[in-house]
Amino acid sequence: MAALLLCRTLALGAVLAPLAAAVPASAQAVDYSALEAMVGEPVTTSVIGKPQRASEVAASVTIITAEQIARSPARDVPGLLKGYAGVDVNRWTAGQSDVAVRGGVQTYNARLLVLVDGRQVYLDHYGLTDWNLLGVQLEEIQQIELVRGPAAALFGFNAASGVVNIITKRGGDAASAHVTAAAGDHGVSRLAGTASLPLGGTVRARLSAGRLREDERRLRDGLLAPTPIVDVSADQVAGELSARFGASEATLGGSHASNEQIEYLPSQLLSNQRYRSSNVRAGLTHDTAWGGASLNGYVNWLNADYGIEGSDGVNRVSAPIDNRLVAVKAAALYRLDTDDTLRIGGEYRNSRMRGPAQFAETIAYDVGSFDAMLDLHPIERVGVSAAARVDRLWLGQSGAIVQPALDDPAAFDRAFTRLSFNAALVVQTGANGRLRLNGGRGYQLPSLVSFGFRLPLAAPTPVPIVVTGSPRLRPVAVWSGELGYTHALGATRLEATAFYTRTDDAIASPGDGLGPNLELFLTPSPVLAARFAAVGDYATYGTEWQASGRVAALDWRVNYTWTQTDGDLTGTALPVPYALAPRATTPRHKANVALGYDGGRWYASGLARYTAATRQFAFSTTQQLLFYRVDDAVALDARGGFRLTPALELFVAGENLSLAAGATGSPIPADRRVRGGVRVTL
Repeated sequence: MAALLLCRTLALGAVLAPLAAAVPASAQAVDYSALEAMVGEPVTTSVIGKPQRASEVAASVTIITAEQIARSPARDVPGLLKGYAGVDVNRWTAGQSDVAVRGGVQTYNARLLVLVDGRQVYLDHYGLTDWNLLGVQLEEIQQIELVRGPAAALFGFNAASGVVNIITKRGGDAASAHVTAAAGDHGVSRLAGTASLPLGGTVRARLSAGRLREDERRLRDGLLAPTPIVDVSADQVAGELSARFGASEATLGGSHASNEQIEYLPSQLLSNQRYRSSNVRAGLTHDTAWGGASLNGYVNWLNADYGIEGSDGVNRVSAPIDNRLVAVKAAALYRLDTDDTLRIGGEYRNSRMRGPAQFAETIAYDVGSFDAMLDLHPIERVGVSAAARVDRLWLGQSGAIVQPALDDPAAFDRAFTRLSFNAALVVQTGANGRLRLNGGRGYQLPSLVSFGFRLPLAAPTPVPIVVTGSPRLRPVAVWSGELGYTHALGATRLEATAFYTRTDDAIASPGDGLGPNLELFLTPSPVLAARFAAVGDYATYGTEWQASGRVAALDWRVNYTWTQTDGDLTGTALPVPYALAPRATTPRHKANVALGYDGGRWYASGLARYTAATRQFAFSTTQQLLFYRVDDAVALDARGGFRLTPALELFVAGENLSLAAGATGSPIPADRRVRGGVRVTL
């Protein structure tokens, strides 16, 4: 057995060594599909910068492959993630989803960094991910890498609880196109297409577009809601050019997306929203005798209209926001010897928010960063990796100040420095076993809204009340440690993980009544201010148990997660000052069973999910912030397809076929959604 293990190790080294110079900032520099076919399992470069088999990564990582995506009942990325251990996916409304890793469930989750081919799609203005603005179609995704635990030293600010890294497919040498059309009940319709076009030599073009429509779920009686309620609409178009010149590869791309839907704000007030986002991006990678280097940059633009069409349930309130993010990253990976590598890098980011509903015309920050990662194998069967990142942030404001000024403008003239780190020890305990000990510290950056937002409440009060950010907020520190063990038994893979996470100075927006947290300003006339604030610390710990395998044409996967959260950060008695209570809102037990069968001409897949009961915040028609019970749920999702020809497939899929009201983890009861469609490959 030891000899067999040595042979496998040498074979894998021979396969991956030529690609060890690949830098993670350029996902397109590595052909993930070819490597997966060659070594028999997914391969990632995201954790240490060089290709690694998924089973050997020194972090808690799950890779969802293109094949699994194609057979899944899910219709978006959150739907794909919900079946995996350590993940909470709350679909608050038909269009709004939040993904939390290892507890801390809340709307507008600011602790999860989401990337598409290395570009941040996490939105800086409010610190959230709008999953309908990704600018990527499911059909063009090569793999999704889910990293659990703080990973700021590896990926940057806001990778405080984890990372979702989406990697798209490479263009081939021949032209190809994929079109998917689907329709179902509740007004569901989706049309998506992707195309890859070789333009001669090593130049390739990739295009994609998508359109989604669906009706909002029926709100339960007693919830405060806008009139009318906006249904879900999302449109996306994207394109990219890539070219390889000897040892160098260059990419140039961009996308535009729009989205309209009803959402729960962090205050748990339901609001109609309209988003429009665009980006341009460029990258260059170069392989050398000593390793590789990359230079990448992108600009993200966002226009967000909050509170369109009477979102306060009574009056029309609008809060338009424009956010622009500029980011430039450089990295170099040095091959120290056959197994050991050193990666160094730097990044500059400028994020700017403009709009009438803030302290000044412009609220902005600049961030300069330096990072380094060292991966060593001092003795046989032992691997050690360590990464550190230093971020220096400068906050500022400019332009006309809204009167009355509730803060000294000098309060925005501040800077702070934070050090993030990750470390891991991996020991191969035998031919088929691996023990992993890893941990780190990451940071959640206060959003531009929490720094400088300012909006008067529309409801009449004896003294005007203003909801406002605070320039005094500090980054939220998240500490994590975990111990994991994996074991392979033939085609079966077993994994057990114990984890502990602590969050310091969690940030929350004002809740109901605003109570004793109001600040009184007397000049030039009385004004009460309700601030975003750091409301306390909490800890989350638990275990994750996973098993997966394949028998003939049948794939199976089971997992169970137990999560305990200590520390509620808000009172439950009325009025509720802050809408943040991680202990009450995070389910303690979750279990998933997934089965997939591919018989060639036809295939079928199913996912059964159990989620324990929780409570979630929402405003009632009495305009009070209340806890609503979300019942435990057993939800069943399924998909079946028949391939008439290699180029034509018919399918039918359904989510929550069991009609479990608590399946989405929302105060709005879940419904059942069934769709059918056709997929054409040219």
